Amino acid sequence: MRVKPILLACLVLGACAGAKPPASIPGCHEGPCIAIGQSQQFGIMRVTPLEVLADSRCPIDAQCVWAGELKVRTRLDIGHETIEAGIKAWEPFTINGGTLLLTEVAPDASSQLPKLEPRDYAFRFTFTESD
Repeated sequence: MRVKPILLACLVLGACAGAKPPASIPGCHEGPCIAIGQSQQFGIMRVTPLEVLADSRCPIDAQCVWAGELKVRTRLDIGHETIEAGIKAWEPFTINGGTLLLTEVAPDASSQLPKLEPRDYAFRFTFTESD
């Protein structure tokens, strides 16, 4: 049986309709994640991760003295206003009458992974309105 070149390209490159989007990177355990440049909406606020500024997380398969941190340059569009902020994972960020939290980063830190590229990351944010 001969495989057509276009089918072979789809299988090798994952470029066809069945290919998974960047947000489906393994490791997003708690809900949908978004990739750099994608957005997540919370009411009138749209959150878009733009760039990983720092990733010094301790690998899950290692013992570290310090847990490390992950910081993402993030665009926050609220109505007609745009703000850019460095959001640290798992640290509350107060904005728009509530708390924005970067609750999940994929993939998990591992000493088995090569240096991650921007396209490798996915993020899950949550927003809780203040009482």
